[in-house]
Amino acid sequence: MDRKSLYFMNKDDKNTFDFDETLPPLPLPELRDTLERYYTCIQPFGTPEELAQARKAIDEFRDGVGAELHEKLKQRAATMKNWLGTWWEDYGYHLLRLPLLPYQLMTMASQLELVGVPETPEYMLKSFSRTIFHTLEFWDLTRKSAIKPLSSNGGKIKYSSALYKRFFSTSRVPGVEQDRIENHFLTKDEGNTPTHLLIAAKGRQFAINCVHDDDTILTAPEILVALQRLRSIFDYEPEGACVPILTHDDRPSWANNRARLLEISDANKETLRLVEGASIGICWDENTPDSYEETSQVGLYGDTHSRWADHASSIIAYKNGRYNWTGEHSCYDGTVSVSFATFMQLSLLEVPEPDWTLAESAQVVELKELKFELDDKLKSEITRLRKEKDERGIDVTATFTVFDEYGKDFMKSHRLHPDSFIQVVMQWAYHQMHEEIAPTYETALMRQYYNGRTETLRSCTGAVAEFLKASSDSRVSDLALAKSFRTAVDDHKRAMDEARKGKGIDRHLFGLWCAAYENKLDIPAFYDDPLYTKSGGGGNFVLSSSTLGFTANVGFVAPMLIDGYGVFYSITSGAVFINTTAYRDSIKTSARKFNDIFKASFRRISVLLEQLAKESKL
Repeated sequence: MDRKSLYFMNKDDKNTFDFDETLPPLPLPELRDTLERYYTCIQPFGTPEELAQARKAIDEFRDGVGAELHEKLKQRAATMKNWLGTWWEDYGYHLLRLPLLPYQLMTMASQLELVGVPETPEYMLKSFSRTIFHTLEFWDLTRKSAIKPLSSNGGKIKYSSALYKRFFSTSRVPGVEQDRIENHFLTKDEGNTPTHLLIAAKGRQFAINCVHDDDTILTAPEILVALQRLRSIFDYEPEGACVPILTHDDRPSWANNRARLLEISDANKETLRLVEGASIGICWDENTPDSYEETSQVGLYGDTHSRWADHASSIIAYKNGRYNWTGEHSCYDGTVSVSFATFMQLSLLEVPEPDWTLAESAQVVELKELKFELDDKLKSEITRLRKEKDERGIDVTATFTVFDEYGKDFMKSHRLHPDSFIQVVMQWAYHQMHEEIAPTYETALMRQYYNGRTETLRSCTGAVAEFLKASSDSRVSDLALAKSFRTAVDDHKRAMDEARKGKGIDRHLFGLWCAAYENKLDIPAFYDDPLYTKSGGGGNFVLSSSTLGFTANVGFVAPMLIDGYGVFYSITSGAVFINTTAYRDSIKTSARKFNDIFKASFRRISVLLEQLAKESKL
């Protein structure tokens, strides 16, 4: 794996984004099929009485208003290659009124030590310069439409690149009732895109133009000189007005304060345009996390009076040489974050160390400080938010751990798919800890379709539930339990394959809900059925999970529920990298205890599988 083969298009390759037009449309399942899959998936969570009530609700929905709503989806699908359109971001994300941090943003510790980059205070300015330089390389590839589309199965399955356009110069703009995405990014074929980035610290924000007059990007030595000058400003000059902390409020309050910023002066309008249109936001955080777990945790809190939460993409740089990469989830999904992270790591690994002596003669880059004019009301709001942030403390716990006793090689040696293997072990860990079966969400990638994003896989299939029940039955032998585990893993793999073919459940049900909402119809009673919520529907999954692929890069978001977990992992040949999140105020959950049981479950299942393999050879 090298960056040239993964990210740089060949001379004969087409424009990155032209390829998207060749992708097939997003499939729209038949209503009857979706509802039958749904009924099968709710079986583990209902009593006979609840299942009978759910069956009645399903049948009435299918034969009544559900059919009417499905016709509306068919009409959309006849004229749109992706019948979901913007509904997923509009109603799946933008109606949420909670602050983006710590509840909605994606966060990833950069793990630069894995590619030989010292994470030390002494090397920090140089690693920071290299990080920014390679970020600009990624930006340059994207604006030139020269980044290779992601693919799998040896290039046989290619994925949509559309979300790359939302990685840079994009913001989630707050609204009193609903947010929106504002995208300033343009490819060179489309026009002129913003060429500045934003670096903030100690409540102050500076814009730096990323390109020379000849349109080439800044060099790492030139960036180093700019960072040295900024560090002197941040160290020896007073703190700024801390306007970015306004972006960490609940969305209606931030919408009102943003409107006030715009009302005060035309100068504020221009400043806000530069802030929100920046290619990427960088926060130079004063914290010094000493581990990847602490880096993950500080990534949710840290220097909020300098960090502009609405940016689609941000780099959080810590004074001791550690970094977080963060993303606004409505703009794009975790696969884009992993693509960027992998590009960064491969670049730092493969591209030689810059000649830092060139900094002595480097072109001096202009540092443009961006200041807002504030009235007493906004100054009071900044004071309020700084106080509230301190009082709230850390209410989402983020952990980082590595199970390094085996990885995908062991799983595949037993002819088991690694992701399905981990999904079943994860649910087993929850079952052991809480003595119940959890409704479980896993992301199913849908970017092989036109403007595709994700589907929900209801990961607790019937076979998985049977394994979980068997695991707590003392009458079940170890060999029988190992066989049940294998059946559960294979059943999960079958369900994932079906979901990725467009035979999922939840996006279709979501689309039907949207059709009712947009046509100002009453939301059907089907969505009020107790088992709809109890089985995870409507964002009520107790375990919210995702695999981030087959590198060491792993990131996370907060759990869906106060008594739930977020479990996110990546898989290498010999290890599983895990981020687990939980809420501080839950009296039920513990992310660290969950991790301990998760890792112990990996150990136990390996013993059972080895025993089964030996028995099978006899």
